[in-house]
Amino acid sequence: MRPLPIPESLVDDLSPAPPPAMGAVFDALPTAYLLLRPDFTVAGVNREFLRVVGRRRAEVLDRDGSEVFPPSPDAPPEGRDLLRELFERVLHRHHPEVVPLLRYDPAPAGDGVPQERWWSLRVSPVLEDDRATLLLVHVEEVTGDAGDPRPDGAADPLPGATPWSRLQLEQARASQRASALAGTALRLASARTLSDVVRAVAGHGLAAIGADGAGIAVPAGDGWRLVGSSGFSDDHRRRWRTVPHDSPLPVCHSARTGERVLLPDAAATDAYHPEMARVRAENGRRAWATLPLLVGGEVVGGLAAGWAQDHAFTVEELELLDGCAAQCAQALERITGERSAAEEARSVRRTAETLQLSLLTRPPVREGLQLAVRYQPAARGAQVGGDWFDAFATRSGATVLVVGDVVGHDQVAAAAMGQLRNVVRGIAFDGDDRPATLLTRLDRAMSGLELEALATAVLAVVDPPVAGLASRRVRWSSAGHLPPLLRRAGGRVEVLDGGDDLMLGVDAASQRHEHLVDLEAGDGLVLYTDGLVERRGEHLDEGIRSIRTALQGPDPRSAGAWADALLATVRAGGVADDTALLVLQLDPDAAPARAVPQDSTVELVLPADPRSVRDARRATQRCCTRNGLDDDTTETAVLLTSELVTNAIVHGRSDARLRVVVDPGSVYVEVADDNDRVPVLQTHDDEALSGRGVSLLETAASRWGVAEAAIGKVVWFTLDRVR
Repeated sequence: MRPLPIPESLVDDLSPAPPPAMGAVFDALPTAYLLLRPDFTVAGVNREFLRVVGRRRAEVLDRDGSEVFPPSPDAPPEGRDLLRELFERVLHRHHPEVVPLLRYDPAPAGDGVPQERWWSLRVSPVLEDDRATLLLVHVEEVTGDAGDPRPDGAADPLPGATPWSRLQLEQARASQRASALAGTALRLASARTLSDVVRAVAGHGLAAIGADGAGIAVPAGDGWRLVGSSGFSDDHRRRWRTVPHDSPLPVCHSARTGERVLLPDAAATDAYHPEMARVRAENGRRAWATLPLLVGGEVVGGLAAGWAQDHAFTVEELELLDGCAAQCAQALERITGERSAAEEARSVRRTAETLQLSLLTRPPVREGLQLAVRYQPAARGAQVGGDWFDAFATRSGATVLVVGDVVGHDQVAAAAMGQLRNVVRGIAFDGDDRPATLLTRLDRAMSGLELEALATAVLAVVDPPVAGLASRRVRWSSAGHLPPLLRRAGGRVEVLDGGDDLMLGVDAASQRHEHLVDLEAGDGLVLYTDGLVERRGEHLDEGIRSIRTALQGPDPRSAGAWADALLATVRAGGVADDTALLVLQLDPDAAPARAVPQDSTVELVLPADPRSVRDARRATQRCCTRNGLDDDTTETAVLLTSELVTNAIVHGRSDARLRVVVDPGSVYVEVADDNDRVPVLQTHDDEALSGRGVSLLETAASRWGVAEAAIGKVVWFTLDRVR
């Protein structure tokens, strides 16, 4: 149901309270805030801020913000003030910014010596007539959570953050990107004009990756109409309000051809076309990305994003750009009325599915464990829901597995799913809590954060390997979820009883129970949502019995093969609901773990995803390092492996199979894919961006070759150890 417009009378009733009352509210807020003027002097603070920084109000008011937060000891050597740069960005871009972890050491009152302090900041502009008149800074101290586990002498690539904090920052950024997509989707749902669309995309999705300007191109007669965000001047918007159909602007090219254009720096922008050199000279934006807006395979316009500084685009940013473009396209379709009401409803579903799928990430690569995850949307015409899965490694080396289902079949359920998933990651990553405790903490967080949702979930923790044992212990707890299925090597299947623990969101104080199971080599554990076992006109027990029978077949080739076979069973019976599925299998060839690992072989199945290259490099480096291979040979092996896996992913368009074997005299690597085309040595070209893999093999490998396989080929090489 679309939200009803707010009557003008109600808007008047919701207008801000008189300043004295609002000032009292501000001062009584339980979290720390301060207000900065455009010259960054302190205009106001509340009592909680004074408490956390240990100052009196007279010592803070009208002082420069840099005096309240002096430069960090870890600030860049050239004297940059990171905090002041943050304030300036928010002031000029009119977009809030969040810094999850930053070190600043405010001195105590008097002549006290500054002590190391860590903070999380959110800086928001207070706008009046499209002009920032104040900056509202929310300050939260996280000193007790941040720590500084940096090894002695280790370089820190992020000023003000430790290497350990760097990992936390990356996780926070990933969560921020997902939240940006969610925020964009929510705001696009209420957009009524093209300007609304641009503001929604620029202010939430694109702002998360630092873009300070955005625009769209839509058909207008025999040309294009361009609509820009507040990041462009009025003069620019007037000059480029309409342009010819064959305009050389990259956003028009994307709208004409359906191709993405990336210009990462000023040189690329100027070289693209003289018109773009003129654009850069006039508005100062050095980097650009333009994407087609696609609906059902039809191009309906183009989306442009600009950066004032050079900007190297990461895979994650390109995914977010694609997500923003998809959401923007759906909004344009609705606004322009080019589709029927049924098509409009499907576009809302596609948007929600994009958000839902963006939160369902690939499982980690864990030696000795095979993990496979699948998500199967419900049949055409059904609504989206809150099904999710997750698998991630903890700081202690354990592996956390979660499958859950938020009650409901709409975008609200999908958004709640994303929140619960992120909370689980946050509370489980750097601790050693057991599954029942983690579910209890999640339930309490839902209550304390007022996440008004009901959900079932099963959470399992796979303990790290124990020296001398080939088995792995799994501890698990269920919050009203369907029972896990345990398949023993050989075909015996057990339905694990999780008891009668309440679902999440009912009673945060309810008692939860934990269960234990030991997995031997070849054993598998299946976690799933009701879409896997629910059939129209049948009891859930019948569906579970059907899946149990399917699991009793011959031993699987891999966890992925089992996951695909189970989903095939679901499709054959008709999909009544969304299905989230997670399959864990203990490697059938698992050997007892040793105190000092000496495994000389690594075998991985890598999905056809560019991120698999990173996993292959890491696995090769770990195998070589733990077997005492010298640094030079290790680096060469990693480089050649990266080239082979990249070629397999790009040209094979299938899963790649990696095998690394280190013996006393050499390292052997092979990469298999389903493409039977044999690589050939190409003419040397220093300017080429591809085609160098065979040339590298010819130059660096001791021996290499290509072997035929039943399906596709195997490319291999050997490197002799440096003596």
